[in-house]
Amino acid sequence: MSLELDVEIVEEKHVSNPIAKDLLERFIKRLEATSGTTTMLIHRTMEYLNKFSKLDASDAKALDRELQAFSLKPETRVMIVNICPSTLDELRTLLVLEERTIDTEEAERILDIVNKYCIK
Repeated sequence: MSLELDVEIVEEKHVSNPIAKDLLERFIKRLEATSGTTTMLIHRTMEYLNKFSKLDASDAKALDRELQAFSLKPETRVMIVNICPSTLDELRTLLVLEERTIDTEEAERILDIVNKYCIK
């Protein structure tokens, strides 16, 4: 049996795994309060987000705010938050979507910020 969700899309934007996890947790609470059930897709999505979120939502938001200072595209910032690169090589593979070349000095500053939030 399929459960129909009555939702309206009001905005579309790139969000990191920790932010998506936070949003989905809040949605699940509202859904369970009204109908008492959730779908298998929601449960599987939540399992994925629990497994692959490396930060909590507040740290993810703070990291994203600091990355905005580098004028990176939203999708690049999301990938950085999701993956938490720890080396320049890892970071450089995430910067391929940028339309400009990030020099080594700037990449090292980005890594320093990432390392402040992403403890491995």
